[in-house]
Amino acid sequence: MTKLIIIAWLLFCSHAYATNIFQLNSEANNINLTDIQPNHPQWSASSIYVAGDVVTHNNSLFIAAFWVKGIEPIENQPHWDGWIWLQNTVIEKWQANKVYQGGSLVKHGVDYYLARYWNESNEPAPHSSWQKIKDLFYQTPNLPPEHPDDYKTLDGVDQNDNGIRDDYERYVYEKFDSPQLITFSLGAASTLQLVIDIEQGRIPNLDADIGRQIILDIMNINYCTRQLQNEFSDFRNPKSLYFNTIDRAYTNRKSQNKIADILRFEPSYHWMADQHCEALIGAKK
Repeated sequence: MTKLIIIAWLLFCSHAYATNIFQLNSEANNINLTDIQPNHPQWSASSIYVAGDVVTHNNSLFIAAFWVKGIEPIENQPHWDGWIWLQNTVIEKWQANKVYQGGSLVKHGVDYYLARYWNESNEPAPHSSWQKIKDLFYQTPNLPPEHPDDYKTLDGVDQNDNGIRDDYERYVYEKFDSPQLITFSLGAASTLQLVIDIEQGRIPNLDADIGRQIILDIMNINYCTRQLQNEFSDFRNPKSLYFNTIDRAYTNRKSQNKIADILRFEPSYHWMADQHCEALIGAKK
């Protein structure tokens, strides 16, 4: 509880007051960040950012995907370092029949969504190919309380409807002091949930391309975990924390076997993994 109160106090005292996309005109179709605020604040290693905050760094714009502090924004596709790199300053309204690559950011209704993997005509919604980023950071110290159904199903319970299972979210905030570990663990949840979604038939267009990207993302999680363990020797792989019941662990194995069945034998495709962990390593606490 003391840790949570400290986090809340830091948010109150240290927030950088960056432009926040969730405060923009909800009626607009496309959002051009250069029209809204041409002078976005420079990223600061000492500032705390929450989901939706926009900063500039090295002549690029970045949006915080969730709570992040001391981790430098870099131009990469993985978002578990806490930042979404905007290769285009315009955040477009979601359109049916349009192909979106993993990492694409769109506006749908009054919310913003991050593509979890390649998709086409998949309307943004919970447990889909999209992750709503508006509520990825729970901004009060009152984390979702324990629920009797937390461990009864594969999905568990998500009382605050932020796309992160409550038992996993509580563990992350209550066990980790380091901003790197909190940010990385929350960011990994989206990829790990995909494994459960596969087993429950929620990805109707699952094919070799999507399967390959999921495997590469899991490889990246493993790689970044090993890098973080050099600094935090007790840090456990988010996979072991996420698949924390017999049923969830079994589902992880079944889903990865299902992916393996649709992948062609490609002995070198694992070199495609981005392995961008530099921003997480050595970030200021």
